[in-house]
Amino acid sequence: MLVKTPAIKLGVEVRESNTEDGRLILSGVANAMPCTVEIGGHELVRLMGKLIRPAVIGLVIKSMFSSEPKD
Repeated sequence: MLVKTPAIKLGVEVRESNTEDGRLILSGVANAMPCTVEIGGHELVRLMGKLIRPAVIGLVIKSMFSSEPKD
């Protein structure tokens, strides 16, 4: 995943995910720095609402059957 900000571009890799105290915890690295992302229940509902669209679902299905090398 690539995160772009006005100041820097970060290559982000999510290595682990789990739930804790009603939050989704994503752990990984951003460039060479360890990082975590904590997503609360309400944020997760909003995020899922944005992801459950025909275009995104089509991209997921297409990616699952693609012959491109996986990252």
